[in-house]
This record gives sequence, C-alpha cells and structure tokens, in this order.
Amino acid sequence: MFISKTLTWRSLLLTFAFLLPSGLTIAADPAAGLRFITEESPPYNYTENGQLKGSSVDLLEAVLQIIGSKQTRKDIQVHPWARGYRMVLNEPNTMLFSTRRNPDREDLFRWVGPVASSPVVLMARKRRDFEVKQLSDLDDLSVVAVASDMGEQVLDAYKIPKDIRQTVSHPDIAARMLIFRRIHLWSYGQRTALWLLKQQGAKVEDYEPVWSFGSAGDLYFAFHKDTPDETIQLFQHVLDQLKNDPGDDGLSTYERVLKSYLE
Repeated sequence: MFISKTLTWRSLLLTFAFLLPSGLTIAADPAAGLRFITEESPPYNYTENGQLKGSSVDLLEAVLQIIGSKQTRKDIQVHPWARGYRMVLNEPNTMLFSTRRNPDREDLFRWVGPVASSPVVLMARKRRDFEVKQLSDLDDLSVVAVASDMGEQVLDAYKIPKDIRQTVSHPDIAARMLIFRRIHLWSYGQRTALWLLKQQGAKVEDYEPVWSFGSAGDLYFAFHKDTPDETIQLFQHVLDQLKNDPGDDGLSTYERVLKSYLE
C-alpha cells in the first residue's frame, strides 16, 4: 500500500467516520457476506508469484481496511472474465472488478468508482504489411477479442464482421496469438494489452495501437444490482476520500496507488 507516512489506516478510519454522510453508519463488518471477483487484467488486477496485485486490488483492500472489514485480497476470487461477469449478473452479494461502465451495462449493476480508465484499441505489431486508416480496412485482416470483454463489445458496436473475428477465454491467449502472428489485431484495453505482451516475453516497443475506439467507459467496482444503497454509498464515500487525502508529497492515496502501477 502506498500510504502517507503521517496517515495510518487507523487514523484514516477515525477521520472518515467523522466525515460520513448524514444517516450513513459503519456496521461491524459492512463487507461481511460479499464475494469479490476479479480477472487477470494487469495492471489493475493480476496474480504474480501466487499473490494478487494491481491498482484496483490495492484500492479495494484500502477501502476494506478503512471500513473495518476482515476481508483482504486473499479473499478475492479470480475467474475468467466471462464467468465472473455471469456470476455478478446472477448471484446476489457479489462484486466484479475492474469493470467498464457504459450505457449498455448501466442498469445491470450498481457502480462504485471510477477506479481507473483506459482506451480500447486495436493493437498490432509495428512491423506489419497492412495499415488501418478506416474500419473497412479490417475486412481482409483478423481480429481477436476476449469473450464478454469490452474489446469484444466494441467490435459488436462497430459491426466488425464476425467472419474475421476470433474469441478467446483469456487475454494471455490473445497476447500469444498476436506475438506468434496467428492474428493481425487484438481488440483490448491499451495499457493492459501492452502489459500482457511484456509478461509474455515480447518487447513493448514492437507493438502499437493502430486504431482507438476511445474510452469505452471508466473502470469501476460493479456490484450485483440488488446490493443495498448503504453498501454502495459507503464504498463510494471511502473511495472518494482516498482520492482527496493528500499526503506530504501532495498526492492522494489513490494517485500514489495508480502511479506505482501505471508509470
């Protein structure tokens, strides 16, 4: 955790308790009974040497500590994206992160955030024998996306032909497909795609986005739609406070966490 030396979790909890909105109280363990679900999507959430890491993991654990929950990152479940997405759609007392918030998903979940942002792009090798100046240029190429990920959803939204697309269950598979030239393009979040390519042994400088779909929505904590108002309000309030607690270096806890992973 990247916490100011002069501000401990104990003092944060005491401070935030006084700053709670009117009528909002902290239960003995507000997260008791909640299941937290994530996927391998660095630098936001990923496993390294058997330990769950990432900026969104750090932020969630910070919120849990501040509200006095006994849950830690060790209690977070890691599933393939499509499975985790279905779980939080259908099972009460669940939360999925990091999840892009957009109009199509707005009423499917309850949202706390944002926790980060990253544009969805088509990633390709720099040394290639094709150019993408308009989306119609994709007709003679091949594109991979992760099932139920925003990278797949933007391909649907932009009506990219199904016959040039492949869908895989895990982003590591997509990264290897691009590395070994089994695919021309990978539709995915730019920062995460580059991170995963590096983890697979590729040189980041050999790859670049050739098309950007722009921000398809900031990344959030997505709770099951029946999660009580009090839970959503408490998590949002504490996350907001993490964004507004400048330390000796002038950075908030939120800024220090993101800086440690994204630079």
